[in-house]
Amino acid sequence: MRQTPHITLFITILVLLTACGGNPQNAEAPLPTILPAGGSTTTGSNELCDNPLFPVKQNASWTYYSVGGPNGDFTYTDTITSLTPDGFVLTSQFPALSLTQNWSCTPEGYVAQQLGGGTTASVSMQNMITDFNTLQVSGVSLPRTITPTMQWKYDLSMQGSVAMPGEQAQSPGTFSLSMQELGTENITIPAGTFDATKLQATFTANIDVDFEGSPIRYTINGTSLLWYAPGVGFAKSIENIDFSGTTFTSTTELQSYVLP
Repeated sequence: MRQTPHITLFITILVLLTACGGNPQNAEAPLPTILPAGGSTTTGSNELCDNPLFPVKQNASWTYYSVGGPNGDFTYTDTITSLTPDGFVLTSQFPALSLTQNWSCTPEGYVAQQLGGGTTASVSMQNMITDFNTLQVSGVSLPRTITPTMQWKYDLSMQGSVAMPGEQAQSPGTFSLSMQELGTENITIPAGTFDATKLQATFTANIDVDFEGSPIRYTINGTSLLWYAPGVGFAKSIENIDFSGTTFTSTTELQSYVLP
């Protein structure tokens, strides 16, 4: 799930893996799997967490396969690991990395409270470590009700603490997302055939890093087409990304899902 829920976590993976030069999937991508149901912390439901395009249920899981990105082809699984009085926690399990993200359910819709990776998103670049804390969130990630041609925005600001040998500095960052509904389209993917809601996204993420007094900005720009299957969730995306001058196209498709 991405930002819509998809994009937020995708940006996080780019920062965590691409900027680090990481490659967790190595030679072969694992086969699609479905995580077994795990323990829950809250079993009650919140009627605000009721969106036909993204069903929120304890232990619901979705397995995806992504190709064409900077880190090769890989499989990952999203799972609703807990419900809270006013939202839910989404955990994304990658081949060698696990990330969690808190979401709020509001009258307007779902709102991601972090760029990804829980309260902070850790970034390792060369000999430095950066922890990003969310400063402010505005807008909505996925509205409760989406009408034809509807448009909406989501913005997030964050502050990082950069630790390098013998030095520590501040590293601010921003993420901005604009979305628009494009209608309904029939799609066929490994998980099935669906009449899916099609969305278009335009997004930008900037992270400023101070290397020994010389500021360097990491920028991620992109446009995406996303498909959400009613009653199922995020089903497919095609993303065109420019990561600090390097461009690529990534396609992600739902392989299987479990909705308890």
